[in-house]
Amino acid sequence: MTRSSALSALALPAAGGWDFGDYLYAVEPLTLPHPHEPASAPGPLAAAEVEDGCLAFLAQVRAGVPATDPVDQGGLERLFWFRWMVGHHVSFVIWRLIAGALARIAAGDSDREALSEAVAHYVQGYCGMLLYTGSSDRRIYNDVIRPSMYRQHSTFSGTWAPDYPPVRSLFRGRRRPPVADPYVEAVAREVHLASELHFGVAAKLVVGGRSLLQTSIAERDAAQPRMWGAIFDCYFVTLRVPVSTPQLVAQLLRRQKAIAIDLATNGLYPAGAVEDLPSELRQPAARACAEDLTNSLCRVAGLAAGLTLDRVNKELGCT
Repeated sequence: MTRSSALSALALPAAGGWDFGDYLYAVEPLTLPHPHEPASAPGPLAAAEVEDGCLAFLAQVRAGVPATDPVDQGGLERLFWFRWMVGHHVSFVIWRLIAGALARIAAGDSDREALSEAVAHYVQGYCGMLLYTGSSDRRIYNDVIRPSMYRQHSTFSGTWAPDYPPVRSLFRGRRRPPVADPYVEAVAREVHLASELHFGVAAKLVVGGRSLLQTSIAERDAAQPRMWGAIFDCYFVTLRVPVSTPQLVAQLLRRQKAIAIDLATNGLYPAGAVEDLPSELRQPAARACAEDLTNSLCRVAGLAAGLTLDRVNKELGCT
């Protein structure tokens, strides 16, 4: 990747229509700090610029993002590959946001309640990404997406994700969420929904109904060798170099704008790819998550950019 293309991928999205990648439903590399390392500061992008960029994005969502031409049957494979890659990118950033908020809570940060509220919305945003990445039809998943993982490694596993270990205990839901008391129930509810959605997506896509992540948890719970994390990053076009917090949030905004345009154009389940949904994806909480997906991502973006939840909801016109 050239220096100019690298800087473009770390920049805020522009106003207007699609500007992600080289063409519609293309993929850009994601640049993250090394695992367990915080984002660096300062950087070439100021926090105030990111806040302004986020406000512009929220205004665009409220006004209605510009739709493109709906994907036809021949374009579904490219669309679902985009969703698989970019939805995972957003998930990786959300995991880092959750881990950072939990670390600040554990350190006794004075904003404990605000951070706890953010954790609930970050987990809610991750639930939305489970639906988004799992929106493929079964044929494309099993003919295109799943074999691509096996080509990287015969036991490719979601547990190899380098940014997952700091949030693993939270998503396993075996302990009281380490957040302020008023938000324990909300976080636990979203964590439970994430588990239900993961099972639902697996039932929808995978023959036998188990995902690579669930299979690996059942079969293996050892510390991952560095090679596995590197393979995972290579597959998901993820680079590991120091980046600033504003650059991290800018990359999140770039992807969220593209996702918002996709959803406005094609819906979560595009025409020609609608299948019977398993019970986990038909429950009221799952349907509410699907209906709120774009606004949920906006809340994640706003909180990550330093806005209060009240400000985000005001900008979106939500009560």
